[in-house]
Amino acid sequence: MGVALLLSGCDLFSTRDPEPPNTGRGSWEIPRVPEDVLTNLSRALYERNAVNYLLSFEEERFEFVADAEALQQNPSLSGWDYQSESRHINSLFSVGTLPADSAVAVVFLSGEQTTFGDSSEIVADYSLQAQIALQGAPGPMAGTAYFYMRIGEAGYWKIYRWQDQRTEEKSTWSDLKSLVQ
Repeated sequence: MGVALLLSGCDLFSTRDPEPPNTGRGSWEIPRVPEDVLTNLSRALYERNAVNYLLSFEEERFEFVADAEALQQNPSLSGWDYQSESRHINSLFSVGTLPADSAVAVVFLSGEQTTFGDSSEIVADYSLQAQIALQGAPGPMAGTAYFYMRIGEAGYWKIYRWQDQRTEEKSTWSDLKSLVQ
């Protein structure tokens, strides 16, 4: 009888509200070849999926090297690591920065790839559109991205170094990171 009273007095078997998932969903696919990482980045931006976006980077060793002009204008871009990237993407996807009815889209063009065993370098021109709702937001962005990747512990490709370079008069990805940190 004592056991029955104990169980009836607690909420052990009652239903609860579901918690939001903490894992990526959407169209992320295991990056079996280096090009898959860029596809995943593009899809994650379009889907506003920070979890999937961050799966493309090595957490322990990631480094972003900003465009020299953007770095000169904003020295806080120096020493940009995985934590900086995580703060940036979560801030970018917030409602105050990116309105719910707007989009982020990136297209990687004409890439050169060099792969040696478990490491790869992809040099790709990019075009980036983001409808940012902040004062001083860059318009269309373009540049060249140098992605250095290797196969991570999970057995798929991840970016450990990303270097941005201005190639036109347009703003760059570095300018967006400078604004949204």
